[in-house]
Amino acid sequence: MRILIIDNLTETFVGTEVKSGLQRSSKLDARAFAKLGYDTTYIFCGQINDTYPYKKISVDDYGAKERAVLEGKNQRQSSPYIKQYLKRVSKEINSADYIIAHCHSSGMITGLNNLVQNKRILFVIHDVVDLMWANGFSGAVRTMRESGRNYYYVSTNSQYSINRLNIISRRGGDNIYSGDEGFDGYIKHFVWTDVIPTEEEIVNVNDTSAVIGRYETHKYHHKLYNYKNSNHKIIHYGMKDKRRDSDLKYYNRLIRDANDYKENLFDNELWDNVKLSRSIILPCFHEGFGYTAFEAGIFGVVPVVLTKDNDHATTEYLTRANVKHYSVDFNDEIAIYKTIDESLNVTTDDRKEISKKLLDYFSVINYTNERIKILKSAKKKENTETSLESFME
Repeated sequence: MRILIIDNLTETFVGTEVKSGLQRSSKLDARAFAKLGYDTTYIFCGQINDTYPYKKISVDDYGAKERAVLEGKNQRQSSPYIKQYLKRVSKEINSADYIIAHCHSSGMITGLNNLVQNKRILFVIHDVVDLMWANGFSGAVRTMRESGRNYYYVSTNSQYSINRLNIISRRGGDNIYSGDEGFDGYIKHFVWTDVIPTEEEIVNVNDTSAVIGRYETHKYHHKLYNYKNSNHKIIHYGMKDKRRDSDLKYYNRLIRDANDYKENLFDNELWDNVKLSRSIILPCFHEGFGYTAFEAGIFGVVPVVLTKDNDHATTEYLTRANVKHYSVDFNDEIAIYKTIDESLNVTTDDRKEISKKLLDYFSVINYTNERIKILKSAKKKENTETSLESFME
């Protein structure tokens, strides 16, 4: 069985550097299938350094967004480059039994559908953004379905993302898909790891909480600046981002008002610090599944998630895996700080249980088996599509 994994192709890998959740997720796919002995090929932009036994194919030195800028265009004009990249590997794509395509743009959906026929394709959509995105996504999925060319399954990272598209669609016209119409389902096992922490790593703890994310407005570090506890502090781990904070106003406010911060750490340094924390705080209510909640959680660090209307992809996943966590209303500052203090009472036994349940639920076997089941369920006709929920139950 030949498995082909396609990255979003909009950004560039540089060695082990990962810029986006899309890159991280597609790389996890390639590693998981290769680890279990599948004939696996991974298509991406840039260069990757790792020892996993999958075939690496780099279609360009630059991701489509960067390629567009190099040629004097706007980053949003990346779809033509994605189609070019796909054509360069048409032989490998056509020889695959199953294709998993990670995408955010409609260019991947359209380009891949037009390039092959009678293929089983799992499209993994990460972030549900705004009305403009919803319009492009709806058009691409509708055209793909009407073409009848391939067996497809359009998935997202959570029921939360489906709900977000339902809300966005109400602001649009008849051409905008709701989440229930646009997606065939969501993936329940969205991450896995080779890292198995020692008991010492799980039980060792200090008097800090961690926040991880670029230093820019939409990561909401500022929601935590007023936290005051003489026996505990919040450390903000990240890096400045001139693309979204061009004059560094946000960054300068962070280094002035935050409890503490550490920037530009290598991964090993970052996790050596984070795994000692009592809690990992996710202040960004509008994103999909939080990888950092899982990556810290396997070391027993309890997640604290800020939500709107008690809805968040990360709490959805943690609840499904029966993992201890805290959620709190994004708009209630007093409740946020009270919840952080409450999270400090997590015991050593709690930490061990958090780690065990995450590793049991998000195993590499669960991860790959779910994707195979989805691919086998893929249908050509919209009215005969099988929901993921029906065969997973």
